[in-house]
Amino acid sequence: MNETAPVRTSALFLAGTVLCFVVPPLAVGVLAPAPPPPGALLALALAELVSAAALVFWWLRRRGLPFSALGLTSRSWGRDALLGAATVPPRLLLEFAVLIPAAGGADNPGVQEVLTNASAGAVALVATAVLGVVGGGLAEELYFRGFLLGALPRLFVHRRAALYGAALVSVLLFAGLHLPSSGPDVVAIVLAGLVYTALFLATRRLTATVVAHSLWNISALVAVLALYG
Repeated sequence: MNETAPVRTSALFLAGTVLCFVVPPLAVGVLAPAPPPPGALLALALAELVSAAALVFWWLRRRGLPFSALGLTSRSWGRDALLGAATVPPRLLLEFAVLIPAAGGADNPGVQEVLTNASAGAVALVATAVLGVVGGGLAEELYFRGFLLGALPRLFVHRRAALYGAALVSVLLFAGLHLPSSGPDVVAIVLAGLVYTALFLATRRLTATVVAHSLWNISALVAVLALYG
């Protein structure tokens, strides 16, 4: 194996992070009015998923690796789905009983974003939910868990050490990209990264992480509307 392959792929991963998960939100923020219309939110979700999937699948083909290297498999999907869903209730309790109140409650930026989108009407609210599932549950899990934790460590001679390093990067980079604005927000997003990373490491499949992430985004949206709407 080419000794530069791990370095090149690591650089590709970081460049892809910017291309797939930094540029599209910035473009929406610059080009779309505030709050973004439903079409802009849907376009953002599609841009993140398509760009991430295209980059990852191109890389798999170039390396001759199967989709299963990403954890894309239907094996044990029912059990994995239940495992992912089981992580949501305790997180809801912790976040909405402790962390969000400590971070300003109704004045928390994340809460305000949801309320602003909800005030734009039902279509905007649905678009917000779609963004949470497609851009978050699918695109982010494919990239930050499937690609970074499942496929990329295969290029390294010391795979276990590479996997541990990738797990740390997955949690920290995932947290940084979500731009937490306070100490409690940092705790919440680091906890999210730890949960999704632990689910992937425990199952080596994407089902649990996709279900956990998607269900969390929908549940948090509903909880914000119920408590602060």
